[in-house]
Amino acid sequence: MHKDNLSPEELSRLQRLFRAHKPEGEVNSWLTYLWKSAEQLKSNQPAARGRIVRFVRPLMRYAAVFLIAVAITWVWQGSKKLPEIQDIVAIASSGINEISVTYGSKTRIVLPDSSVVYLNSGSRLSYSSVFDSERHVTLIGEGYFIVRSDASRPFWVHTSEVSIKALGTEFNVKAYPEEGSVETFLVSGVVEILKKGQTKPIIELKPGEKAAYVMAAENEPTMADNSSNTPYEPKDTPQMIVNTIPKPDVSTGWVSNQLVFDAEPFEQIAVRLERWFNVEIEILNENLRNVRLSGRYDTENIEQVMNSLRMAATFSYRIDKNKVIIR
Repeated sequence: MHKDNLSPEELSRLQRLFRAHKPEGEVNSWLTYLWKSAEQLKSNQPAARGRIVRFVRPLMRYAAVFLIAVAITWVWQGSKKLPEIQDIVAIASSGINEISVTYGSKTRIVLPDSSVVYLNSGSRLSYSSVFDSERHVTLIGEGYFIVRSDASRPFWVHTSEVSIKALGTEFNVKAYPEEGSVETFLVSGVVEILKKGQTKPIIELKPGEKAAYVMAAENEPTMADNSSNTPYEPKDTPQMIVNTIPKPDVSTGWVSNQLVFDAEPFEQIAVRLERWFNVEIEILNENLRNVRLSGRYDTENIEQVMNSLRMAATFSYRIDKNKVIIR
């Protein structure tokens, strides 16, 4: 690359890369900002033209460097991608079925009533091989439920703290024990949330709403997601927090193999990355833990994701086999 511009050969190569790989999301927004900044500067008064040229030229030079770096990232597809969703069809028999999903995997299950459940990494689902008057499943971890409509047989999802009652609907439940909360996001239909062992619902959700049942904590804050970007404070008693979610794919993107987070603390993102890529992440940079970041990934491997996050937050890292050490 020359000092202030691209050679014809370099420009041709860059154009070929961009024709094959379309920029999306925040990268596209950043590129738009660069062009608008340059155009705005060009339209200023002639008296300042010398200063404008001096500013625009390095701006576009840096933009070109950035474009090539991003283009190379799009072309380079890592080998450690999330495996395709495994299909499991329930076979009618006596007893209880239990499906476990390891870190780095996802599973799609067809239940005895033809309802469908997607299980996220590190999750476990237990259910009866035959559904009778009611349909009951028990979830540890995260599941996306597409419930077959049957008004005569309610569908129950039981977690450690609450139960979710549905008839025919779609919803996501996240109930990892270590996170200190149970989150239910309703996509369509209606669900009721009940405290375990009680018969009166705590709340009835509407589509687009997410309820987080936050367990009592003495010292440790919960990891429950909050669309208002305000951390939940530890409480002496459990509480139910309900929000309307403007970006549903933050809760449901994983079903279509997209890892999405929106202004989440880095410490929480690290936990999600551990499950997603089946790695261990050690954060030695304490100042980084509460830094909030946003991102969207689908085909990237762990190294690509870390390089992307490093552009938004100041840290270094190294990967030692299955462990990521962040400083």
